[in-house]
Amino acid sequence: MTTKKILVFYPLLIIIIGLIAYSNSYHCSFHFDDRLSIQDNPIIKDLDNLNPLNNPSILKNTRYIGLLSFALNYRLHGLDVVGFHLLNNLIHLGNALLIYLIVLLLFKTPPLLKSSFSPLSQSIALCVSLLFVTHPIQTQAVTYIAQRYASLATLFYLSSLFFYLKARLRREFRGRLHWGYYALSVLSSVLAMKTKEISFTLPFTIAVFDLVLFRNTPIRKRIQLILPLML
Repeated sequence: MTTKKILVFYPLLIIIIGLIAYSNSYHCSFHFDDRLSIQDNPIIKDLDNLNPLNNPSILKNTRYIGLLSFALNYRLHGLDVVGFHLLNNLIHLGNALLIYLIVLLLFKTPPLLKSSFSPLSQSIALCVSLLFVTHPIQTQAVTYIAQRYASLATLFYLSSLFFYLKARLRREFRGRLHWGYYALSVLSSVLAMKTKEISFTLPFTIAVFDLVLFRNTPIRKRIQLILPLML
C-alpha cells in the first residue's frame, strides 16, 4: 500500500473501529456527576449565562469551555443523552487521530528520524492510536458524559503538542508557517486550561518533549518558545 493510501486508510480505520467500540453507548443514561454538571446545572440551560458580556466573571471558571459545550448540547436537544454521547465520542475520535499524527511527527524529530523503527512509523502510530481508542479505561471519559471535561481538555492538550511539534520541525525559527503553528499551539493551550485543571501540566510536558527531541536548541530560544505557554 502506498504512503498516500495509508494516510487515508489508517485514520479511516481508527474512526471506524472507534465508532464500533462505542456503538452501544448512545442511549446510556445520566449517572453520578452528570446530575450536578448537566441535569441540575442552571448555568448550561441559558447561553446568556456563559456570555462574557453578560457575565464577565464566567471567564474565571477553569472549566468554561467544557460548560460551553454542555450548554450548546442543551440548546440543540435539551437533555436527550444521544447528543451528549455523540459529541463525547467525536471528541474521543479526535484524540485518537491526534495521537496517530503526533506519533508520526515524533519519527520526524532528530533522535528518531534515522532510527531502526522509522520505517515502521505508520504501523506504530496506528497501533498506538488503536490501543487508545479501544482501551476500556477510556469509557470513564467517553461514556460517562460529565467526564467530557477530561476528554475535551485532552483534545486541546494534544492539539497544542501537535502544533508545537509542527512548529519546531520547521528548520528556521521564522516564516508564516512556523509562527502560525506556534500560535495555534498557544491558542490550544489556553483552551485546554479553560477546560480542565489537568491541562496546567501542558507547558511542562512540552518542555520535556523539547529537551529530549531538540537537544541542540539554545537555552534562550527554548525559554522564548515555552514561556508563552505558561502564561
